[in-house]
Amino acid sequence: PSEGKSLTAANIAISYAMLGKKTLLIDADLRKPTQRRLWKLDVSAGLCDFIAGICRLELVKVKELPLWIVGAGTIPPNPSELLSSDRMKSFVTDISKRYDYVIIDTPPIGTVADALTIGKVADGNILVVRSGYTKKVLVRDTIERLKVTNQPLLGIVLNRVDVSRNSSSYYKGYGDYYG
Repeated sequence: PSEGKSLTAANIAISYAMLGKKTLLIDADLRKPTQRRLWKLDVSAGLCDFIAGICRLELVKVKELPLWIVGAGTIPPNPSELLSSDRMKSFVTDISKRYDYVIIDTPPIGTVADALTIGKVADGNILVVRSGYTKKVLVRDTIERLKVTNQPLLGIVLNRVDVSRNSSSYYKGYGDYYG
């Protein structure tokens, strides 16, 4: 929690869309969804409602970008069950054929099994680590969990780095230049 996963997922989706790639961002954190608030989405139904067969999937188009967003929808009593369902697997497989990139925002991998469940149907995982906050042992354990479940780790995003604390000359002036 509080690593910056949702914001990182949104920024990655924006980056691909700005390159002209047809991109879909899915909020699959069915416990504490964030994308609806980040994007100020005016929809109540979402992924959960669609996977549960309650309603059709609602996609929100971002103006002037080839970017669509699917909110989490109604918070279910059984998130893990929904995310591991055949309907979820089929959805990810089908939607991946329609978009150049599908970015799935998940709950923390170390907290619940949801991220590992979704990762099994994804092409890969990106680990988001908060500098000075995330424990090294948690990062190692997470990487090991991905290895054990045969899930590719595409990379690690290190965010909230305090460059003013680094005494390396490489970073000197960085804040002045950008800030």
